[in-house]
Amino acid sequence: MHAIDLITADIPPLRPQDDVSRAMDWMEEFKVSHLPVVEGRRLVGIVKDQELVDRNDSRATVASVMDSVEIPFARGGQHIYEVMKLFSERGLTVVPVLDDMGVYQGAITEHEALKRLAQVTNIHEPGSIVVLEMNQQDYSLFEIARLVESNDCKVLSVHTHTLPDSTRVEVTLKINREDISDVLRSFERYEYFVKSTYQGSKLHEDLRGRFDELMRYINL
Repeated sequence: MHAIDLITADIPPLRPQDDVSRAMDWMEEFKVSHLPVVEGRRLVGIVKDQELVDRNDSRATVASVMDSVEIPFARGGQHIYEVMKLFSERGLTVVPVLDDMGVYQGAITEHEALKRLAQVTNIHEPGSIVVLEMNQQDYSLFEIARLVESNDCKVLSVHTHTLPDSTRVEVTLKINREDISDVLRSFERYEYFVKSTYQGSKLHEDLRGRFDELMRYINL
């Protein structure tokens, strides 16, 4: 899934000559803290809600408060993981999308990106989660997947996280079966350290509940 697939049709860009009051009204309406500024299909800036508040002049133009020096954006062909990294690193609620020629294509909201990320990671699929911990040099996705599949299961998604100030890595697996006792025995037999497990329908209900709470929080 790429940035071009995540564009939200109902987020309009501002124009440099729009007044600050319009920007504030749109941010409140669309529940975002950033909006792109476009002139002739060219991204020329991005406006932040704090800048609007600091300006404290609803008659001022967007051009007078927009950040035009370092404008964050994604290319249409970038993967959703790269888009989420941009959201996280820059603290954005909206990411503008440009094509390879620099033409403005639209904007992605944090809300839409999270919804699509849930699809990519199969968060709504029933199953179980296993968290393994191991030395980085011992990590082999091929070997881990082989053990899972030898028990007639499939790995729906996998995420790795290097533990701070160490050479160890945490590997989180989403597996497509609720009862994974045989998979856990295989991990134990091959001396994998199972850090934690979350099995069955309770996991599915808990993940869905947490995701729904996150969506409600974003919509506030």
